[in-house]
Amino acid sequence: VDGMLARDSRARGTRSGIALIDLSPGETPRLAHRNGYDPFYPASVVKFVYLMAAYAWKEQGRLRVEGELDQQLTSMIYNSSNVATQQVFRTLTRTEAGPILGDEEYAEFRESRLKVKRWLEDLGVEGIHSIHPTYNGGGDLFGRDMQLLQDAGMKGGISNANGTLKNRQAMTAVATAELLALLASDLALTPNSSAEVRRRMQRDPAKQPYQRYRIAGGAMKISGVEVYSKSGTWGPIFADAGVMRGPSGRQLVLAVFTEATPAYRGDLIANLARACAEEFLADGI
Repeated sequence: VDGMLARDSRARGTRSGIALIDLSPGETPRLAHRNGYDPFYPASVVKFVYLMAAYAWKEQGRLRVEGELDQQLTSMIYNSSNVATQQVFRTLTRTEAGPILGDEEYAEFRESRLKVKRWLEDLGVEGIHSIHPTYNGGGDLFGRDMQLLQDAGMKGGISNANGTLKNRQAMTAVATAELLALLASDLALTPNSSAEVRRRMQRDPAKQPYQRYRIAGGAMKISGVEVYSKSGTWGPIFADAGVMRGPSGRQLVLAVFTEATPAYRGDLIANLARACAEEFLADGI
């Protein structure tokens, strides 16, 4: 990483969090990280969390992945639609947008918005503060949603630059990688559900050219490597997190969050993914 930063003048000024987990078959997973426990605003990376939660709710008999919800999940992941994410998140938490709430109603709303985070904690994953959908900013953030974003009494959130929003989403690279490792190993969901989630997250830079700067753009330059990931881009944030699977079946999980002003939009994530894939996933390894 130090070498890549030294060669990339734009990346040197970024604040970054990186985590890599080696899931070699038959061996204990191995974690390496750089600032892996620092929280970052995740932008759209959090959407894969809601995808996994939808399939967990399905397994629990709390919803069906069909019809409109099926379309919303596709739009949330493949098109990274914030509108679809809002619809999915409201289904998961059984909450609705609306005006500011009184104390008693707000306490109930606040607890309902913690449902996904509670599920993650039950899995043993700490460090993902996933209590909001994602927003476009064109009037879709108001009322009780803004009320929750301004709630300084909830642990786990991070503030915006001017301190007006105390309770924003937050993810650490290590927690993100840990959840993806559970997905890759079929330990968070059944094998069938895990396979369906990975199918929705499978990336192809030829069809999504912006992926050339992300994990898929780097790792898939190595023959036979497949990538299942979700990227995020917003303001100062440039991030990606995913599973890389080599032709032998060996898997790596990589999570990278960068934050910079002016915003960084370079090759660091792709270069790091390619280096990891070359080292661990190339044919014969």
